[in-house]
Amino acid sequence: MLSRIFIFALLLTGCSSLPEEKTFDFFLNESCMITNMEQNNLIEGTQLRITAVDSVNATVYLDLPSDFVVTSENYSNWILGWGTGKPYYDAGIENIREIKAIDTKSGEIALGLAKRGSGFPRIGQRVAFWNMNPSGYKKVTNAPVIHPNFWPEFNGQSIGFSSIVFDRYRQIWITLVNEIDSDKIQTYAAISTDLVHWRAANKGKPVLTGSDFEKCSWVTNGQTPIISEIIEHEGTYYLYMDSEDEQGKRHIGLATAQDLLGEYTIYVEPILSPKESSWFDERIFCAKVAKRNNDFLLLFDGRSSDGYEQVGRATSKDLISWKIDAEPVLDQHVGWRSATFTTEPNYIEVHGDTVFLMAAGAKKFQEGFWHNHITHRAFLDRSGNVNDAQLGAFISYDGGKSFHPHAHNPIFVNAYNSPFENEHMGGNFERIDKDSISYIFYQAKSSLGEMKYSIFLRTKPLK
Repeated sequence: MLSRIFIFALLLTGCSSLPEEKTFDFFLNESCMITNMEQNNLIEGTQLRITAVDSVNATVYLDLPSDFVVTSENYSNWILGWGTGKPYYDAGIENIREIKAIDTKSGEIALGLAKRGSGFPRIGQRVAFWNMNPSGYKKVTNAPVIHPNFWPEFNGQSIGFSSIVFDRYRQIWITLVNEIDSDKIQTYAAISTDLVHWRAANKGKPVLTGSDFEKCSWVTNGQTPIISEIIEHEGTYYLYMDSEDEQGKRHIGLATAQDLLGEYTIYVEPILSPKESSWFDERIFCAKVAKRNNDFLLLFDGRSSDGYEQVGRATSKDLISWKIDAEPVLDQHVGWRSATFTTEPNYIEVHGDTVFLMAAGAKKFQEGFWHNHITHRAFLDRSGNVNDAQLGAFISYDGGKSFHPHAHNPIFVNAYNSPFENEHMGGNFERIDKDSISYIFYQAKSSLGEMKYSIFLRTKPLK
């Protein structure tokens, strides 16, 4: 866990970077969200505010620091956002405009087309800058690449995916997807030969249904669990999944298969469960698993009965029996991830004792007696991902026992200029380097109709 002393030192110095010897070259390594003069999302800092507006010439002015990240060379990757000034709708994403030019010395910004909302920000209003092509990754298409209409029985329009694995025998890519945000959950398979074009497998029928789990007390009757990870080891696929029992406790379960489009062996009992009088006494979910030299590492989201979430660690020799560390390995609910209701692990890589983790985070609102009844400024004075999950990177040099934040967190955010993903991130994240292309798959939510969560793809050429 990032120590409280370390966090306090960062807050005092206004610096979120680690000592030079602690740096690491992530595959996503750029700022994605800028809300303050310090350009440091670990603290609230001094908000970026509009100093003048020329709506006739579509130009706004701000006081910008001399080392501002957005420059005349890279501005085309960025968009400018601002809120409505109304509670719950003031996060800097409700109105979005393209940036046509920027002069960092004068603070003059020429704005282009409105991609969301309308008009221009007011003098004194807070704004946020959003990077739409972090580290060179660009969307293949605005639309989702895997869509619920692939499957005739799919319930609703909200979809989540597990891992993406390569079937060597069939020479195809396979992912398992779930219905989510619905009163019925089944599991389906999608396949692809090129990672870009996907279609339904198994003749459009689900590969797992609620009846397959009817003997599992840890699964709500009639549902299939949500699959968060698939890992192959010695010819067997291990599927890590989570579900709530009838009492509302969430557990991590396991299924295995030699063929993801074939038969599954489902473990009747969960492999990891909430523990009474612990920091994860209500839920344990979102397992992400990776192989190490002599064992396996599992990171998970643990939630207490008061709704506080932290990342925990477990280790195993056989992928079935796991030993959980007594204490969480990542807390750090400050700045851009000050909200305590989300901390999902989304992606991990392991290289010896070095562990790279991506995890979700969101800013909390200002709530409570003071802001609701004295200042009457509840929910305001925040910019960025307020109540809106984004993804950050964390690095461990001790095998995942403690993590330090990336200096540019969050390093991956929604493409807010697209109506298909203009709310928040969620669920899994997958990176695949194949031939000369790097592919990243992710889930994001939309306010457009009934789209809810969808699956998107961004790519960039490999060096």
